[in-house]
Amino acid sequence: MKPLLSICCTTFNHEKFVDQTINGFLIQQTNFPIEIIIHDDASTDNTAAIIKKYAAKDDRIVTILQTENQYSQNIKPWANYVFPKTKGKYIALCEGDDYWTDPLKLQKQVDFLEAHPDYGMSFHNSKVFIQETESIEPDYLKGEVPETTTVLDLANRNYIRTNTVVLRNDFELPDWFSLLPVGDWPLFLIQIKDSKIKKFDEEMGVYRIHNNGVWTSIDKKKMITMSLNTIKPILESNILSKAASKVLKKRYDKYRFKLFKENIRQKFKSK
Repeated sequence: MKPLLSICCTTFNHEKFVDQTINGFLIQQTNFPIEIIIHDDASTDNTAAIIKKYAAKDDRIVTILQTENQYSQNIKPWANYVFPKTKGKYIALCEGDDYWTDPLKLQKQVDFLEAHPDYGMSFHNSKVFIQETESIEPDYLKGEVPETTTVLDLANRNYIRTNTVVLRNDFELPDWFSLLPVGDWPLFLIQIKDSKIKKFDEEMGVYRIHNNGVWTSIDKKKMITMSLNTIKPILESNILSKAASKVLKKRYDKYRFKLFKENIRQKFKSK
């Protein structure tokens, strides 16, 4: 039976976390079929072995196990390997160091999208797990978000955790997408178009912060530069509406000013 939803998971050296991630998939209670696509980018630890163990027990798990790291060659897993394999009408995202806690998460989100065709995406609140202190805290980083938002809100800032998303599998990614240093927020901008975004207040997952994370492992200047290099191709592509592009251009200018200030700060610090 064709799955209604495809879970898309990417992993790299997540042996400490991936058990919890996969179990979050397996506890899901749905009245529709799902598939679980897990891409491992040639981990050097036991991540691939753990994934194989689960795949041998559950035929819903589709594995893509690289023997050579693709990310280091600027080949991104979502666009090049994972999304092309999806069969579902919907896609749920979760990286191998995050996890879900509510067994009805997927059912709630799909039920809403099925009943509201004018919404292209749904997400929910989450908690944050601080690996260094092994503490779980409320996720205050994203701020207050209304129940319904649009691409104009999303162009202004990314308030969506990747592991909370269920979106319609109705988008095509442009060639330049794979060149972006950041993938989740641009994906949301491309996918949502003129649709609306639904937020669930329930905390149905956990976002993990650790020293090896993509964002937490880089310095402030590099973070700003990555943001600029993410926004610029989106603006140049004219893929967004004029209104959304205008909002995004303001954000781009803010990051340019932040980079200017950071360069000045580092210059005086080095003296």
